[in-house]
Amino acid sequence: MSKEKDNIDLLLVKVLTGTASEAESDEVKTWAKENAVNSNTLKKLKEIWKEKSATYSHVNSEENIDAIWNKGIEKKKSSKFFRNTYLNYAASLLVILTLFTAFYYFIQIIEDENNTKELIYTVRENPPGKKTKLSLPDGSVVFLNCSSSIKYIKGFEGEERRVQLNGEAYFKVASNPNKPFIVESKGLITKALGTIFNIKAYPNCELTSISLLEGEVEIQNVGKEKESILLLPGKQLQVDITNNTFNEIPFDSNLVVALKEGKLVLKNSDFDTVMLNLERWFGVNISVLGKKPSNWRVTTVYKGQTLKNILMDLQYSKKFTYEINDDQIIIEF
Repeated sequence: MSKEKDNIDLLLVKVLTGTASEAESDEVKTWAKENAVNSNTLKKLKEIWKEKSATYSHVNSEENIDAIWNKGIEKKKSSKFFRNTYLNYAASLLVILTLFTAFYYFIQIIEDENNTKELIYTVRENPPGKKTKLSLPDGSVVFLNCSSSIKYIKGFEGEERRVQLNGEAYFKVASNPNKPFIVESKGLITKALGTIFNIKAYPNCELTSISLLEGEVEIQNVGKEKESILLLPGKQLQVDITNNTFNEIPFDSNLVVALKEGKLVLKNSDFDTVMLNLERWFGVNISVLGKKPSNWRVTTVYKGQTLKNILMDLQYSKKFTYEINDDQIIIEF
């Protein structure tokens, strides 16, 4: 395989997973314009990719890999173009599937006065548009949302089960009173023995929320372990890290369970919130032309809907036009 093809395969991976830089995206566009074969290859890969990324996939699931492969073979049979081209990229597509769930290890060396200890970490990461169901080494289950990642010591070695979270995840923790389950997220530490809870802690959001459905959890600020809050079922702790304030309130469990069930739930959401949710859910970039509405309040639930269907639904009551160009969406008022 030539260096040139190796490079374009890597760039295709980055474009489809939303991790390509502007220069890399431009390079793929230039490659696609070179001839009809390249253009159709990119188009077909995006179609298959979007179909697969609308629902949860389970990390390391061989069934999902087989399904992607079979879908590609079916498309290949129905198109002369694919007879000569698709198989060249089928292997890349399988690689993309693996990269898209971003399941990998890295090694960190911990040194102290007496010895050197090698720790192997597992990192699982979802780019925009991808949601995964993960099984952790202790039997706990995590539903990891779009634009989110978790990191933990391989095999949960040691006296605790510690997970570092960026973004949003729904945790169903396997009970083990002798080995507490701990989640670190944006300066907060959430401790549980066996419980079900959701943490939403995106890096660019001022508000972090911890919602408890079953059991109980103890929440602390990093560096202030002596100050803790005990959260009971049906309660949500909202923490504003910019001014270090918190508020404990009841919450709608349907909003939290929606992540696990693959539902996009909007409740009294303003325009910016709706657009942000759509960008994360579908892995797209939305540009707005004209004056953004200030009176948007949307309450609805979507499951298994395409982005086009959702935009059409919103268009009926919110009066705007839209244009979809691959992962670039333009909304005009």
